[in-house]
Amino acid sequence: MNKVLWLCSWYPHPGDPFEGDFIQRHAKAVSAYTPLAVFYTSQAGAAVNVNRDWHIEQQTDGVNERIIFFRHRKTGIKAFDKFLYNLRYFRAYKKAIEEYIRNEGIPDIVHVHIPMKAGIMGRWIKRKWKVPFIISEHSAHYNQESEDNFYSKSFFHRYRVKRVLKDAAVVTNVSETVGKTLKSLFGLTAVRVIPNAVDTTLFNYRHRPIEKFRFVHVSTLVNRQKNVNGILNAVLLLGGQRNDFEVVIVGPVYDELKEKVAALKLTAMVRFSGEITYARVALEMQQASALVLFSRYENFPCVIIEALCCGLPVISSDTGGIKEAVHESNGILVQSENERQLAEAMKRMMNEYEKYDRGKIAAEASKLYNYHAIGKKLYELYDEVLKIKDQ
Repeated sequence: MNKVLWLCSWYPHPGDPFEGDFIQRHAKAVSAYTPLAVFYTSQAGAAVNVNRDWHIEQQTDGVNERIIFFRHRKTGIKAFDKFLYNLRYFRAYKKAIEEYIRNEGIPDIVHVHIPMKAGIMGRWIKRKWKVPFIISEHSAHYNQESEDNFYSKSFFHRYRVKRVLKDAAVVTNVSETVGKTLKSLFGLTAVRVIPNAVDTTLFNYRHRPIEKFRFVHVSTLVNRQKNVNGILNAVLLLGGQRNDFEVVIVGPVYDELKEKVAALKLTAMVRFSGEITYARVALEMQQASALVLFSRYENFPCVIIEALCCGLPVISSDTGGIKEAVHESNGILVQSENERQLAEAMKRMMNEYEKYDRGKIAAEASKLYNYHAIGKKLYELYDEVLKIKDQ
């Protein structure tokens, strides 16, 4: 078995247990095949009153995790604060890596998640110890619809991302669509598709008699990306034709959304669950009839394949790599921001629901996205990279 070190730019931590949780699921998937150490460096700052550098070491389902915090106090001078932040960030990361290598030895391979900033550490390890690294780019920010898109970044940021990606032995993405964009944008030859992973012990099919058709939407409810207002407008259109359905919205509840529901007089149709645990998200899906996602941009969202593993047919905007998972037998794709088309798709789903074989949808998705399948893909990729290195 290989010794693998993961360096993450996003990862769940005490300040945000959901940040990069899809990366943690990849870690759990591959840890069944090979020893795995995961490092994530976070700048918590005044939010948790970090007065010194410190870290948390923990095991999560067999994954050895080290969450590193470093002290950073702003001076009020923007350029100087940015310089100090980067200096302290990389110093904390280097210190942790050097300590790991002293105690555990040099890793066989480094796996970087998100090129900035962890990718810079991957390049440093490669130069210093001749260890190959691969990069998984999970971001949806290569879509120009994104508010924080790659193309709006500074020249220096874009240059560093390009250097990191070009120096990687392999670049992976969770969708073929975004993978092709990376290939074209950066002139990459080796881009592999390794989808997100689903915990199928939680997300699986449970037969439930349908008393009232229930649509479920699960997201962070960030309106610019997820366009929850658009979903509510479509619900209003559908509600003008029929009232034999309900909508459950799962995620942190914002006042503006509650006010929107009240203004549209949809309180009898729409329920907010609030922010809930991963296990309870699975339960909400198992108790629903279909998933609705109406994002303006995405890569390959976990929520879609989690729904499919529960046997839920999916209605989604056709953006990013969603069409790679959703097709005629398991859902309906609509144009982003076309609220009338979304309402028609919801009506069609209800009228033609008997055509969706929920058991078959769940079986096909579970086979593709379970931890064993995704972990094996990653482990085989590590082996492939190391064989090339040894030649």
